[in-house]
Amino acid sequence: MAEPSAADLLAAIKALTDDMATMKADMASLKKEKSESSAGGGGGDRRAEGQHPDYPAKHKKWDFPRFDGTTDPMLFLNKCDSYFRQHRTMAEERVWQASYHLDGVAQLWYTQLEEDSSMPTWARFKEFLNLRFGPPLRSAPLFELTECRRTGTVEEYSNRFQALLPRAGRLDEEQRVQLYTGGLLAPFSHAVRLHNPDSLAAAMSIARQIELMEAERPTPPAPRAPGRGILPAPAPRAALPPPPQPLALPAPPAATQLGRGDGNRRLSLEEMAERRRLGLCFNCNEKYTRGHNRFCRRIFFLEGVEIDDIANKAAAAAPDAEAPCFSLQAVAGVPVAGTMQIRVALGAAALVALLDSGSTHNFISEAAARRSGLPLRQRPRLTALVANGERVTCDGVIRDAPLLIDGVAFPADLFVMPLAGYDVVLGTQWLGVRGPIVWDLGSRRMTFQHQGRPVS
Repeated sequence: MAEPSAADLLAAIKALTDDMATMKADMASLKKEKSESSAGGGGGDRRAEGQHPDYPAKHKKWDFPRFDGTTDPMLFLNKCDSYFRQHRTMAEERVWQASYHLDGVAQLWYTQLEEDSSMPTWARFKEFLNLRFGPPLRSAPLFELTECRRTGTVEEYSNRFQALLPRAGRLDEEQRVQLYTGGLLAPFSHAVRLHNPDSLAAAMSIARQIELMEAERPTPPAPRAPGRGILPAPAPRAALPPPPQPLALPAPPAATQLGRGDGNRRLSLEEMAERRRLGLCFNCNEKYTRGHNRFCRRIFFLEGVEIDDIANKAAAAAPDAEAPCFSLQAVAGVPVAGTMQIRVALGAAALVALLDSGSTHNFISEAAARRSGLPLRQRPRLTALVANGERVTCDGVIRDAPLLIDGVAFPADLFVMPLAGYDVVLGTQWLGVRGPIVWDLGSRRMTFQHQGRPVS
């Protein structure tokens, strides 16, 4: 490249000179504008303070916060974040800069942390600091906030609520207002809801005003003593004592209440075998022992039976005859080994009958009588006495009920009683007319003669 000539150098120098002159003119005009604006504004104040009017004021230097482990670390961490944003501190320098400003037990804690996990990130450092020195509510912070209640002044409650709020996660303003208002408790919570505050700050302000109004409310005056010459009001007459309550029968134990419903349905073979194995009553969840009828309301004994006029006359003619009665398993379904049961048909119902030589008459349960659809005769009446003294009246009797066993009819009079264990009970009144009966309890079979042919 050729070297510039003298003429080129002169041209360049002239151009620079022109540029310098233009810049000087611009500077002069700017100074003039500044001076004019200073004269009409506050420029004189800056000069009086010793600051140059053309340069902005410098930012004030911030002191880094310190933490000694005796307070909530959230305030320290918030100040650290603000400091780092203001000074544009790099992420890798934040932990060691914060650790330099730890004191006391907090500094000892960080020394151990640095030995265990080297230099953590700023996010992990904040998490570790909160776990070590924060309040014990990180596992359920929202639950802690919802359980916060006013126990003293409104100011104390507001401070506790405000301390728990940052740890509860993101909540909208309406949720914050509802949680705060509910924790005020009545009557303050009702009064604040009437004002329908739209922000948490408004709700806190309204609560403080309501507390101030309650404190300034005048106390009601004490009742004045009667003056001289004024007779005191007569004392109210004492009310008559209430009449004595009639003696009530003792209630059955709570355990029998649990199994009372079992007597209203028939147990399956598996359920009966399980209750028999455990020694439980078939009508409640109690052990079946001697005297169990004092507790189980489903077990009762027969007090007397009114048959008809002919039967009454026959009973009067034979005073030594035994009174008609039930056996225990016939009434309550008490588990007794070796019972004989057969399937019978009555009307439109298929039933299970117990062959019971311990019962003097034939009986049918109320539910089975309704399913059969046969008409009931209201007389004679059967009266039973429950173990707690309550009397039970028979609903009626089904005369000449057409019982079918394997298609063969065996009519019988059936008295309707609240049986629990079986549908039908065939007693000695039915068995006695069958003639000689051969019992095979091992195979649960019986054989007798009916109309000249054996029936089993």
